[in-house]
Amino acid sequence: MHVRNGEHGKTWFRCDRFIHSPEGWFFTTREATQEGPFQSHRDAERELGYYIRTQNMWESIATADKTH
Repeated sequence: MHVRNGEHGKTWFRCDRFIHSPEGWFFTTREATQEGPFQSHRDAERELGYYIRTQNMWESIATADKTH
């Protein structure tokens, strides 16, 4: 991770990404989207994990393409 001179690191803020409504469970993303509905909190957690892995995969592919 790159930081500016004089900074010791990045502060990460955590928030609850999960929302429950009458329609079901949703999660929010850093890209400001809301994904769902899912039948349970557990299903939403599992899908969030899949979403993050997929985003990381696409990011690594894009980075690899820039270096070749």
